[in-house]
Amino acid sequence: MSDDVVYALFEPTEPRLLSTLPQAQLLVDNPLLATSLSSIFPYLLLIDNALEIVTWTNEDPYSNLLIVALYSVLVLYWQYLKFWLIPLLMALVFSSVVWNISSVLHDAKFDEKPTIDEVLLALHNITARFSLILRPIKHLHMSVWNYLKMVVAAILLTPIHALMVRYIFLPQTELWAVGVIVLTYHSPFMFATRRLLWRSAYLRRALYHFTGLNVRLKRGEYLSPTSRAHEPISRTHSPSMADKENISGSLLDSVQAMSNFTILKKVVVSPTQLKQTIRYDILENERRWLGLGWSKYLLPHERASFCYEQLMLSAPDPHSKEPFHFPVYENDLYTYQWQWLESKWSLDHEFNHNKNKSGWVYYDKTWGDVKFDDGFSRFTRTRKWTRRATLLIDKRAEVNDE
Repeated sequence: MSDDVVYALFEPTEPRLLSTLPQAQLLVDNPLLATSLSSIFPYLLLIDNALEIVTWTNEDPYSNLLIVALYSVLVLYWQYLKFWLIPLLMALVFSSVVWNISSVLHDAKFDEKPTIDEVLLALHNITARFSLILRPIKHLHMSVWNYLKMVVAAILLTPIHALMVRYIFLPQTELWAVGVIVLTYHSPFMFATRRLLWRSAYLRRALYHFTGLNVRLKRGEYLSPTSRAHEPISRTHSPSMADKENISGSLLDSVQAMSNFTILKKVVVSPTQLKQTIRYDILENERRWLGLGWSKYLLPHERASFCYEQLMLSAPDPHSKEPFHFPVYENDLYTYQWQWLESKWSLDHEFNHNKNKSGWVYYDKTWGDVKFDDGFSRFTRTRKWTRRATLLIDKRAEVNDE
């Protein structure tokens, strides 16, 4: 079985695919190519119109709904329609298709000739809509083992399927359901339905056992939700002695290290010593999953399960028994001595305005719409852990510049 993790792709359409146009310089430099494309422009329009209906990217989806309704009526009431309505219906459908095709061909051939931009727009839309259709297939990394597992599962489920068709629902109903799913796959409401179903851990487990694809909730090589946080910053370069050749990388590391804590107080101890009181703020993040409840498993593009508050950089687990690693600045004019003021991490109840003792702040699925109480529309939550420390900065007598 493949070790690649498959993540669900739910985008019904990509407006950016249909808005970015290629350059027309190729057609301008090649008049023969432009003439050839202009001659097949009517057929490009027909293909584009067909793909527009299939992918639900048309401005008014009334035609899609009519097609779904017509298909449903034909399949569900076939025993009544096959005797007297079928000839009339076939004539109407045939006339409608012929009229649409002939009108497009006539307008394209005998009306004003298409411009280069119109030809490029048609080609670009066809390419983008084909990409929308094939996108679910391109993101499936199927191996030979996956195909064998699907075949074995299909063979084992065949008797169950036969019993269901015989005693529970008719083949006609199954044909209608499959057809409606295919016709409405790229529709907005099917997109929303797939997103809701994909939240179920039971559905992912069933797909895993049926196809062999790794669609479980764990991410990559991380074995536990808390281990997905990156290692804390242990050594960084100070901006004061940064190497000019690597100035961008060292400055970035320094900014990230400095953004991990907040300076609360500064006291001048001596002409060469400065003492600072700082506070580390770490956010604990969770997401609600159907079948699992609140869990540290988050989506790939989201923040880590534990992160620093300011820049949302990955942070260590405050509950971990491993020692906390303070940042170390190399080749600096100063030495830095860290010491904890508090023995353990504590919840910041001001973060949720003391609304509950657990300290959680609840959000919707996109980490917005802040609420302080749990509810059916709450899918993510965060609470803040804080701990204070002292930092003694002392100027060195010597600096070993490497």
